[in-house]
Amino acid sequence: MSKKNSSVLSLKSIFKNNKKILNTYLSFRLRLKNIINKKPFLVALSGGPDSLALTALSKMYQYDNKSKVFFVLIDHGIRKNSSSEANLVKKLLRKKKINLTIIKNNKKIKKNIQSEARKVRYDLLLKYCKKKKIEFILTGHHSDDQIETFLIRLSRGSGIQGLSSMSMTTKLQGNIKVIRPLLDFKKNYLTYLASSVFGKFIKDPSNKDKKYLRTKIRLLK
Repeated sequence: MSKKNSSVLSLKSIFKNNKKILNTYLSFRLRLKNIINKKPFLVALSGGPDSLALTALSKMYQYDNKSKVFFVLIDHGIRKNSSSEANLVKKLLRKKKINLTIIKNNKKIKKNIQSEARKVRYDLLLKYCKKKKIEFILTGHHSDDQIETFLIRLSRGSGIQGLSSMSMTTKLQGNIKVIRPLLDFKKNYLTYLASSVFGKFIKDPSNKDKKYLRTKIRLLK
């Protein structure tokens, strides 16, 4: 058996032999078929457990549906280790025959770091999608993110409409849409799935930095 086929079977066997992960994938596949079907889509990942879980599920979907899937990581360069971490994620995915495209952000982000980084991230992803004619961007947002977002909006005095949860689908520029297929899953479970497939993941130190409101909210739970 070739090294390539061995790697593919390794990923497939994890899903086949783990009933819990397999059921998760079947639910994920049904959801994507109803929205995307066989159209190409982009997976926006960071190397964290939620995005790696999304990556594994999307790769299985690619095998099943022969879909064209693009795996993209935006390297903001905010932290000194960001480039080496991005390359580590690339190597991690390569072991499962997943090709990662790393896009470096050259714009300096000095204030409102998280919100500005998010804006830059989507700007770069949109540019990539337009170039490749991709209509869908998948993100790894999960149920814990829903709770944090609600509490953040509540702390800022948002009205009823502003307190609404993240939706499964959000329209961006043109025909491009963001799809959040993991909103029903908890981060703990996605961490388990990512660890089962890849063996490890990247821990972002900013997730524990109390200067960010989202971190403060997270630590309250």
